[in-house]
Amino acid sequence: MNKRTKYIILALGILGFIFLLYNKNFALAENSLEPPELKYSKLFFGIGVLSIGIFFLSKKMRNLLITLAISGFTICLILNISLSIQIFESVRIGKIYAEYGELDTCEKMEKRFATDLKNKKIKYFQCLTSFNPELEKILKNEYNIETFGMNCETESEKECYNKLVKKYLKKEHNKSFIDNL
Repeated sequence: MNKRTKYIILALGILGFIFLLYNKNFALAENSLEPPELKYSKLFFGIGVLSIGIFFLSKKMRNLLITLAISGFTICLILNISLSIQIFESVRIGKIYAEYGELDTCEKMEKRFATDLKNKKIKYFQCLTSFNPELEKILKNEYNIETFGMNCETESEKECYNKLVKKYLKKEHNKSFIDNL
């Protein structure tokens, strides 16, 4: 095995291991169930480690073992990067939701809406029980409004914010479709 191959295997193995640790800690914090990507990632990392171990014991199949190690570590890394992206998005949404959850009056929501409108970062909070994916697409694609799910019974302040969004759409874009929601 040449130096370049050793460094590739070492780098893939170390990165895979670091991502495994990170994702194990944060994926389980976000969700009590282990994501399938993490399970498969562990499996492929194990294949990579096993291949390296056998490489030193067997001289007959070294090329195959190197290929297996590189493949295992690469697939492990790809799965972990994909999972990390999902975790980052989930954490981002959680932070935004918590930030708006601290605004406990309609007046605070009105001030926040004015700031969001100025920064062109408007949000819309839909009831989780009647979440409309089509509305989410329309708001995102046509008006650049990000949609979040909410518990409708306990979050009346977010309804104040939604009323301002509806007013804005009606006034600025002459769209009243959202009034029916």
